Amino acid sequence: MANAVETPSQNNLMTEGSIVKSLLLFALPLIFGNLLQQLYNTADSIIVGNFVGSNALAAVGSSGSPIYLLIGFSQGLAVGAGVVVSQFLGAKDHREAQEAVHTSLAIAVIMGLLLTVGGIACSRALLVAMNTPAEVLGDAVIYIRIYFGGVLFSVVYNMTAGILNAAGNSRRSLIYLAWASVTNIVLDLVFIVIFRMGVGASRAQARQFVLHGHILVNGKKVDIPSYRVNVGDQIAVK
Repeated sequence: MANAVETPSQNNLMTEGSIVKSLLLFALPLIFGNLLQQLYNTADSIIVGNFVGSNALAAVGSSGSPIYLLIGFSQGLAVGAGVVVSQFLGAKDHREAQEAVHTSLAIAVIMGLLLTVGGIACSRALLVAMNTPAEVLGDAVIYIRIYFGGVLFSVVYNMTAGILNAAGNSRRSLIYLAWASVTNIVLDLVFIVIFRMGVGASRAQARQFVLHGHILVNGKKVDIPSYRVNVGDQIAVK
């Protein structure tokens, strides 16, 4: 059984103090987080364009729309789950909050797995339907398949961030995302500049997703202000 964690300082209570200050403290990490979400593909484009070539850049760019669609889809799921969780947290209904959190995480895992399998299987057909030029199609397929290979961790991240946001803690998910973004850029540079892997350097992104997921669950634990979620366990309520 998980132990209760008491971290009241991380919880941004909008019912206390200045409304403008509370909204800014909550909203600014969300804004920066959305910018960092877009940084993955943008960083790949900049690095590939400078160190690999125009065809490789076109391959990465052609994958942008499906990737942004996935990000938006997982963020939409997270917002919906966050609404439900926040209602139960506000009502201090700990049992329902517990069920909502675990259901949300289960949905994230299931959807992540479905997107991984479906994305890898349908990536070529998707890019062909988007009229991707034949000269960049091969590299684009490699890139997007590797991206789909790590999309599970992206979906789980967004869902967990939504739960944290529901509890009023938008800063922690920003810290995780910033760390993962820096890791992605560093690994891109290592695999492209040093190992000369070309578009295949997006494998660095797949490794970054794994690291991202590991940091996020922190030994299979996710902390929110009133709970500690242990994978396969219940939520302990303070």
